[in-house]
Amino acid sequence: MNTLVKIKEYDAHGGPSNVKMGGDGHSQTSTTTGRFVIKSIEKHVSYGRYAMWSGIPWGTEVKIIGGIVMLKLSGQWKKLTDVNAQWGKYKNDQKGVTDAILKYQRDLYPNSPIPSKWLFNDFGHVSVKYFKDTNNDRKMNGKEYIMGDFIHTTPPDEAATAAGRIFQLAESHGCIHVRPNDIDTMIGNGYLKKGNTVEVHPYTKKAIEASPKRNAAGTQFEVHFYPGLYKIAVYKTM
Repeated sequence: MNTLVKIKEYDAHGGPSNVKMGGDGHSQTSTTTGRFVIKSIEKHVSYGRYAMWSGIPWGTEVKIIGGIVMLKLSGQWKKLTDVNAQWGKYKNDQKGVTDAILKYQRDLYPNSPIPSKWLFNDFGHVSVKYFKDTNNDRKMNGKEYIMGDFIHTTPPDEAATAAGRIFQLAESHGCIHVRPNDIDTMIGNGYLKKGNTVEVHPYTKKAIEASPKRNAAGTQFEVHFYPGLYKIAVYKTM
């Protein structure tokens, strides 16, 4: 067993402690507790219920030509309504699509009313995804799979950060919301990297452990989320 020593804390907000319906019509669930291994750090793209805004990678080039929203994907410009089925439903209402994009852009970035990049992906500029390592080999294999919960930012928090505004992290649908600058710091410092451990503590835990003991499996850092305290603690392995 290794002793972990807490070296940093960051704000974080998970899902509610009990399931409830979110304002967007999707259920909000608690963040799954346990110990997990980071599988990937990437821009998230959704193909399911969030595909409308999140089926397009964060930062994709955007332009409006003749009142039609165009995106540059795989080096080719195409209409937003040709990107996926969710937008395709509105292919005969290009004005409505353009108005919706312009409204969201103005809501997020009032000083930059015309979008040049897709800053609407619900999962922000980067996501950290992890899996339950049931056979303890620290590789995703067998019946192991990426959890539906992961660590990410949100478009409003990205916009607030860009504008230098103070903001509070919002409750999630089950993922772990963090501040854009903090996720960059945690990735840059190697706290969040492929193969590292993420531990989600029970909601009932009301104190951050200073020096817990764990089998760190040779990793230098662990990131622990305390959903009842709205905090992430970073530990160094001793």
